[in-house]
Parts: sequence; structure tokens; C-alpha cells
Amino acid sequence: MNISNYLETADKKIHNKPIKTFILAVYAGIFISLAAILSTIVSFQIDNYSIAKILSGLVFPIGLILVILFKTELFTGNSLLIISLIEKKASLKQVLKNWLIVYLGNLSGALLISLLIINTPIKNLLSDSLVNIASSKISYSFTSALILGVLCNFLVCIAVYLSTLAKNNIEKIIVIFIPIFTFIVMSLEHSIANMFYLSIGYLLDNTITITSIILNNLLPVTIGNIIGGTFLGISLYYFKEK
Repeated sequence: MNISNYLETADKKIHNKPIKTFILAVYAGIFISLAAILSTIVSFQIDNYSIAKILSGLVFPIGLILVILFKTELFTGNSLLIISLIEKKASLKQVLKNWLIVYLGNLSGALLISLLIINTPIKNLLSDSLVNIASSKISYSFTSALILGVLCNFLVCIAVYLSTLAKNNIEKIIVIFIPIFTFIVMSLEHSIANMFYLSIGYLLDNTITITSIILNNLLPVTIGNIIGGTFLGISLYYFKEK
């Protein structure tokens, strides 16, 4: 495995000024949230479950494509910073600092889109679907949410890693599309997308509580995302080209 390209990208992430990292993370949260809206719009009136998931899977990758092409900061993808840590290109403090700033920035972007959408006709169009999605996400057991988070970010980080090997934007789009399509169709759990779904669900339905959002979904899914991403990162390091 060639990790040199990723290490170059990671070095820039580690050494960005905190305010720049935060703003780039806000943009990533916005991109993922817009992709979540789009995937809901194309599927909410489709009764056939398989067709609905395929349609969602076809459009949701747009979110990560924008994240990568605009070189923004996405918490889930940055789980691969474990490679820089193992390679001693970054300290544990630097990696954790990046993760915290990016997580908060992604959350801010997702909340911003939720607050904007709640004041548009899209709210009326998608209200029932968004509430159902949010309710289903807080219904998982801790273990199920954790595992779904692990599998999701394993695929997301595959897309992120492969994008660093791509020679042009067309190749980037292709290698991003395949893993993200897979995770959407499989209904895996992505903490940043969930920030949007759960926050707008909370705004639309007062039976959805902040406690259930955090404990039933965001906490286990975030932990799972970290595990999935770091597992791939460690694997890439272990099998790196000598």
C-alpha cells in the first residue's frame, strides 16, 4: 500500500491553523448535510425499500465528493490520521486536537443546515421522512449502533484513502462513489450525517430528546467510526510499501 500521498495530505491537516481547520470542517458538515437532504428527497416516496436505498446511494456520495474536491475537513475521514501518528509524523495531542476541532466544526455545519431547512418548504415535504429516520437511528442498541459505525467508516476511509491515489478528479469521483454507495445501501451509520438527521429530527419532533440522540446514536456511532477508520489506517500502515 502506498501511504505517502495520504501522509502529505495529513501533514497539511495537522499543521493548519485551528480557525482554518474549523471553517473547513463547517463546510464539510454542510456538504454532508446537503447530501443527506438530497438522498432523502430522491427516495422518500419510493415504497420499494431496495429501490429507495439504491436511489439514496446514487446521490449521497456527492457529499464526500465535495468534501474531497474542496479539501475540507471531515471527522470520519480524519480517522486515518492514525497513520501519521504511527509514522511519528504527528503527536497524539495534534491528532486529538484535529479530531475535536473538526468534530465541532462538522456539528456546526450540520446544525446550520438543520436550522435553515426548518424554515423552508423542504420541511413540509420531508418532515415525516426525517422524523422517521431520526427515530430509527435512536432505536438501535448501543452495540448495533457501534458496529454499524465501524463498518460505515471502514468504507468511508477506503474512499478517502483511494482518493489520495487518484490521478485526476474523475478518478477521485469514481473511487469515492463505490464505497459510499455501499454504505448507504447497507444503512450503515455515519456520525456526521447523523448530526443533521438527528438535529432536524429534534427540531421537528419533541419526543426526540438530546439525551437519546447522544447516548443512543452519536456516542456509539462516533466510537464505531473511530474504530473503523483507525483499523483501516493501521492496516494500511502495516501493509505499506517498503
